[in-house]
Amino acid sequence: MPEQLKSNAVTAQHSLPLPGRRSLSLWLLLAAGFYIAYVAWTGSDTLAQGLHQLGAAGFLLLLSCSLANYGIRFARWQFYLRHLGYRVPRGRSFAYYLAGFALTTTPGKAGETVRSLYLRNHGVPFSDSLSLFFTERFLDVVAMGLIALLALLMLPGYGFLLFVVASFFLIILAFMFSHPTLRHLAALGDRWLPTRLNHLFRHLLTLLHSAARLFQPAPVLLGLLIGLSAWLLQGLAFYVLLIALGFEIAPHMALAIYAVGILGGALSMIPGGIGATETGMALLLASVGAPPAVALSAPLIIRIATLWFAVTLGFMSSGLLAILHDGTDDRQNEVDRRT
Repeated sequence: MPEQLKSNAVTAQHSLPLPGRRSLSLWLLLAAGFYIAYVAWTGSDTLAQGLHQLGAAGFLLLLSCSLANYGIRFARWQFYLRHLGYRVPRGRSFAYYLAGFALTTTPGKAGETVRSLYLRNHGVPFSDSLSLFFTERFLDVVAMGLIALLALLMLPGYGFLLFVVASFFLIILAFMFSHPTLRHLAALGDRWLPTRLNHLFRHLLTLLHSAARLFQPAPVLLGLLIGLSAWLLQGLAFYVLLIALGFEIAPHMALAIYAVGILGGALSMIPGGIGATETGMALLLASVGAPPAVALSAPLIIRIATLWFAVTLGFMSSGLLAILHDGTDDRQNEVDRRT
């Protein structure tokens, strides 16, 4: 790794940009307003009917699956923190992890990097906490992609896709985090990119350099397995929801529809995938014979029990941390001045 990148990795905690409070609040308001408009356009009566059919017990089951999903993914977060050499108290770390969900409706979930401001109080530099965030997001996308392949893998002759995807994943890892690759990319950026763009490119290379410690065979495999278990649980909750709404569907098809919908929302770059995720799921459900009422209500219900439940928990955790005076006011004020 070139010395300049090493120096960047050390000083990244002072230079890596974090989202400001005003921009985060704006994104959250826009996301909430857009979702209310989407529900109104889709049909609030359809949503109410679906919730009534699901019942309180069924909805609580969905929330329980979401809580389990967050707990499993937090275990991975805590494992990675320890792997990087940091010992953050479990209870406080969990509060930080949940607090990030308050801002999950930002583009690319960038608002979740607010966790970096909390962790900075425990001596975790921004470069390491942001690399942890990047690693989590990357492994979640890979996990959802593998789950989305389930439908094809259930068909004769498509088993080779798993081998292809796994091989592609390993090649990408080897390419992204090898020192020669980062060195050549840095040289190309210095030669061809404008100064401002190259500055951002250097931040990305710094992030990859920091993340390289997490992308070793053992931690990355464990992280991927944890991600798969968490998202499989969430996908099974979607399957249970469809059954409760009266639509008989094979479990693997329900998992695939959920995964493709989430990935489609992420690729849309719309904050939280709002609208894009629900529409994608609805179209896929309709394509496999779901009644219109189910195709419209199921995506809305599962998103309330996942996305908006997470946002609610995030705000509750942020409020608790503020009461405990474990906030980020000084550092956040500095970020606000930059934004």
